[in-house]
Amino acid sequence: MADKKLLFSIYDDVTKMYEPPFVDINKGSAMRRIQDLMQSNPQSPYSKFPDNFTLMNIGEFTEETGLIFQDTLEHVVDLKEIQPTKE
Repeated sequence: MADKKLLFSIYDDVTKMYEPPFVDINKGSAMRRIQDLMQSNPQSPYSKFPDNFTLMNIGEFTEETGLIFQDTLEHVVDLKEIQPTKE
């Protein structure tokens, strides 16, 4: 059985465009990746203007075959809902 991962993209409500996609294991790990990015770079647009961005699941990627499957776009989380981790 092929190992499937999810494809994600961040939608920018100001530019009305999707950013280049990235692959992650599941929605939770993708959210954690964005949370870490926002925390480690407080000057990034994601950190400064989180209400402008939405994390979207845009499809699946199969590592074994290299094939990408997409049938719908799925809202995962608005970046303004992602809380910084406590140190």
